[in-house]
Amino acid sequence: MQTNTDTAFTIDTSSIKYGPGVTSEIGYEMSRLGSKNCLVITDKHMRKSNAVAITEKSLIEESIKVTIFDEVQVEPTDESFKKAIQYATDGQFDGFVAIGGGSSIDTAKAANLYCTYPDEFLSYVNAPIGKGKPVPGTLKPLIAIPTTGGTGSETTGVAIFDFLDMKAKTGIAHRYLRPQMGLVDPDNAQTMPKMVQACSGLDLLSHGLESFTA
Repeated sequence: MQTNTDTAFTIDTSSIKYGPGVTSEIGYEMSRLGSKNCLVITDKHMRKSNAVAITEKSLIEESIKVTIFDEVQVEPTDESFKKAIQYATDGQFDGFVAIGGGSSIDTAKAANLYCTYPDEFLSYVNAPIGKGKPVPGTLKPLIAIPTTGGTGSETTGVAIFDFLDMKAKTGIAHRYLRPQMGLVDPDNAQTMPKMVQACSGLDLLSHGLESFTA
């Protein structure tokens, strides 16, 4: 049957491991991906969380060197991305773990990209603000441990940020940015502030509605 409407679509996403306590498996998963020197990317609030403590312990148990970068900015900007990129580049890490909401996960995607394939910042940024240059190849291992819901950043190849000079929101989009795996542990949502819960719920609803209108 032929129609004038293109109804074909592809579902292409990260591998997801779900379950209470699954955070403790991060060491095994990163070791399986070959990491020996891992950068954990999070924010200052999450730095004190059980999720980060469990992650650090699990990685060390697998003889993986752990460094923690906790300067993620909520609603990242090009400047906060650049700070993480410089840190990741200087450390010569071979793997990344992102812990937190979409801000931490998107920051880790950008850090992974630019330390693997260094270039001018705007090179990979979506046009018309950036040049929209395709990502040259696969990146280093990245596993996301989300602590909120709504954005689903652990499953996408998109990193969103505010471009300060133009006061505009833009991003970087490519399938290679997508984390290899998301460890979705409901235990990590137990201490989520109520306002964050509410905003995450509305975020989820908005994305659902957008799928019908975009």
